[in-house]
Amino acid sequence: MFKTLPPYPDSPNCVCSQSESSSHFISPIEFDIDPAQAWKTWCNLIANHRSLDSIESSDSHLHAVFVTRIFRFKDDLSCILVEDERLIHVRSASRLGYWDLGANRKRVEELRSLFSQTILGGHEI
Repeated sequence: MFKTLPPYPDSPNCVCSQSESSSHFISPIEFDIDPAQAWKTWCNLIANHRSLDSIESSDSHLHAVFVTRIFRFKDDLSCILVEDERLIHVRSASRLGYWDLGANRKRVEELRSLFSQTILGGHEI
């Protein structure tokens, strides 16, 4: 069953792979390995992230809260596994403020890079 991610604000402090707005759009996480293994790897990467505050996950949904280093702002990351399309949809947004200086986009791209390195290298986290 495919679900959509939470709506995103008009402000530029959010990225979402289901967005129709080019300023908010970020590509979903793509993979070509077993979906269950991909999801496990993705969830583990997030669980081990240095700025993680909390995480809740199931077989196909994840919600994590990150805390920024200096001002301790909270950012929410929501993810949905779409097994048949072999991708993970992502939405990352700041809870407060208008502009995040690209922090949410940078975090998702950092996680994407780590994920690619992990699955291409055959390592499990």
